[in-house]
Amino acid sequence: MVKNSATQDAGPAVAIELLIRQGYNSTPVEELADAAGISRSTFFRKFGSKEDMVFADHERILAQAEADLAATTLDPLHAVAEAALMVLDQHIKNRATTLLRNQLLHQVRALRDRELVTTHRYERAFRHHLQSTLPETGREYGAVAFAAAVVAVHNKALRQWLQNAANGADELLDKEMAAQLRQELRALVEIFRPALSPSSVPELRRPAVVVTVLEPGTGTDEILDAVRDALS
Repeated sequence: MVKNSATQDAGPAVAIELLIRQGYNSTPVEELADAAGISRSTFFRKFGSKEDMVFADHERILAQAEADLAATTLDPLHAVAEAALMVLDQHIKNRATTLLRNQLLHQVRALRDRELVTTHRYERAFRHHLQSTLPETGREYGAVAFAAAVVAVHNKALRQWLQNAANGADELLDKEMAAQLRQELRALVEIFRPALSPSSVPELRRPAVVVTVLEPGTGTDEILDAVRDALS
């Protein structure tokens, strides 16, 4: 489980806010370290670079998603859906960092490219889990399609949440957004399940049709006997 994630992201949130005020290229690492309350050497040891610091929460959340998938007892499709829900939940819980990074992305094109790469990493993690757990018939193209669909639905929900949060939406709307994403992902699971995991879909029993020819005036008992013989 993720522990004290809001506390973990408090330092990066302050540093990202500084990047927005002073400019990404104009802010030295020393000032970012001061803003985060750590030394320059600790900054490099903890984050690696200025860009890595901006996406530090993504790295943490991605690692959590991979750990959850590795330990899950859910069926593959539901496991991936739950991992996507966890990702949105973490962004909502760390509202300040998520909103500030989104603001910074609009200022720095290179960071938008990094965001796209990060999205592909989530998709790859989901695809890997599906390919290692689905029945053989669904492991190739089906796993690719479902992983891409889950990420696309999640990203749409995240973009909508970012817009609402930037406009001052409260926690009640946060919960509504999470519930809406859960509903959409469940619908997606049901769409893909028959093709990717057919063994988990209840087999529909076809009705039996009995055709028999009887003499006029045949009694009820004889009719029932004829039907039993046809079904036996």
